[in-house]
Order: sequence, then structure tokens, then C-alpha cells
Amino acid sequence: MKIVTLHTKEHVSDSLLWLNFKNGDGDALSELMRRYFRSLLQYGTKFTKNKSLIEDTIQDLFLELLERKDYLSTPASVKNYLFKALRNNLIRAVNKSNLSTDLLEEDDEQMIEFENIEFMLLQEDNLNELLSKFNEYFKLLTKRQKEALYLRYYENLSHEEISVIMDINKQSVSNLLQQSIVILRNNWLASIFLLSLID
Repeated sequence: MKIVTLHTKEHVSDSLLWLNFKNGDGDALSELMRRYFRSLLQYGTKFTKNKSLIEDTIQDLFLELLERKDYLSTPASVKNYLFKALRNNLIRAVNKSNLSTDLLEEDDEQMIEFENIEFMLLQEDNLNELLSKFNEYFKLLTKRQKEALYLRYYENLSHEEISVIMDINKQSVSNLLQQSIVILRNNWLASIFLLSLID
């Protein structure tokens, strides 16, 4: 199949980049990596504190795509495909390297960079105090609850997309999100933050 010429890849859809990549355009894969490297790196911190391991796993993921491009199907969502692949590969890499101590525990504080939610609270006079309180309440959530919240409200993924990435059913996603909302609501911040997020 003929490669579609892309003059400004920044404005090309993920699907078209994927198609061009499969048809031999190395620049298309480079653009996908440029487009999602930061998000994948941030997502990787939900599973391990070892930044070097995360970076290596992301690079290995794209090398694997390059090596297997002739056998790859076209995913419904390239972004979701990359997130799920990184999740699986990173957990496997941590276990294989006997670095289980690097896996984040249930009460780890690194699930979300809280500056990413500041825009939701810009109208509040005591922004720093509110963020500090949110940080404290967020520690009450389990690792999987934090992961679901991150994917839903930071990456703006649907329940169905989250279920694919986390390898759980949609009802489990709904349960995780609802449990998280109840916990945070019971700890005061929902009136400012969460009520605006519930669909």
C-alpha cells in the first residue's frame, strides 16, 4: 500500500500515523513516540519509582513495534494500545528484573502530579491549602483506585477504554471510580473538586 505523504505530522491523526508506520514510514512511528512519550512516562510512574526502567521499557516497546510491524493489527485507539502495552511490559520488566521493591505500594503518593489538577481549582483563593488537603485525602485510595482516577480524569479516557487498559470489566471500572469518589466526598473535597467531574 502506498504511504500517505505527511507534511505536518503534528496535525495528523494517530490512526493515519499508524497506517503509515505499518507501510514503512519510520517518521510516523517517531511522531507517535514524540506525541506520547511524556504521557507514557507519567503513566509508568503509577507502577514503579524507577524512571530509568520506565524509559527503557517505553523505548523497548517502540522497538518491538518496529520489529513486529508486519504482524500488527490496527487498534481502535493507538493511545489505548500503547498504554496497555506499556502497562503489561512494565509490570513484566519489574518482576523479571527482581525489582519488586520498586513497585509502588497501595499508599504511595506518586499516583498523580497534583499540579495537573490545579486548573480545576483556579477560582479558589486558598489553592495551595486545597491541593495539600486533596493530597492527604488521595492517600486513602488504593493503587487501582488511583490508577482508574488517573486514566479517567487526567487522560480523559472512557470507562470502556480504562477497562481495556487495566484488563478489568466496565463494571469494575465504575466501581473503582465510584468508591474513590465516595472516599473523597466523605473527606470534604468533593464539594469543590469531584462534583464537577461526575458524569
